[in-house]
Amino acid sequence: MATLLGHAVPGNIFLLLGLWWTIKSSVLWAGRMAGGQTHTAQKVSFRSGPLRFIQRVPVEGLFYLAGVTGEMMSAHWTLTEPEDLRYWQHVTIYLFFALSGFCDVLIAVRAPVPSGIQYASMSLACAVEGLLFFYHLHGRNNLDVHIHQLLLLAIAPCVAVIGLEAWRSDTLLLPMVRSGFALLQGTWFWQAGFILYPPFPDNDWDLESQENISFVTMVYCWHILGILLFMCGVYTIVYHVYQAKGKQRGTELELGPMSTHILQNQMDSDPDF
Repeated sequence: MATLLGHAVPGNIFLLLGLWWTIKSSVLWAGRMAGGQTHTAQKVSFRSGPLRFIQRVPVEGLFYLAGVTGEMMSAHWTLTEPEDLRYWQHVTIYLFFALSGFCDVLIAVRAPVPSGIQYASMSLACAVEGLLFFYHLHGRNNLDVHIHQLLLLAIAPCVAVIGLEAWRSDTLLLPMVRSGFALLQGTWFWQAGFILYPPFPDNDWDLESQENISFVTMVYCWHILGILLFMCGVYTIVYHVYQAKGKQRGTELELGPMSTHILQNQMDSDPDF
């Protein structure tokens, strides 16, 4: 991960997951508002068989499995150099996300597994991510350490929120918060890559400057504000589209071809991954 590309790959994964979760929770929220529901999830369905199949595909799990495959292909399977240890740490993170993806697959095929296992495994994966990043900072420059500490501030709430979803899967507030922090991880991975490994020559940052540390902290707050505005925009668009279609509870939501790649069927009042 010690390159711009190494930060861009997990950044893209978290951005895609955050966008997926944002639209899913937006549809559920719009359905509740339109149907006057407050305690049960709104079911979203499609008419044709192929689209129903797409909805049931465990997309999140496939993301995780693709990530761990890519990291293993680029890893150095030795421990003779300090850089090799970093690769092993990244592979370990991806392995736990792959475990979470495997649990998503079990849920998708309706395997006899404990209720909430997908939330518990995802929370564990985020906890391992945070743990390894916390001990990933020794011997680094001040700005490098600070950037990763800010990343931990996005990881820790994911651990708590996703863990709570195992007990309160009927609420929409927790998936919304989860979506926001996933997007924050995604944008901050990209930001960290551009700061630590600038793609343009003669644009290196002073990694010991206190002014840069203060500026980066402010930029982190801008990321939060931008994500909040983005999520509000998505919720507003989905709600107005839902209203325009005039759909009621138990009917079908049609948002066009793009929605077939984003919306997943919500089963048994449990908005899972």
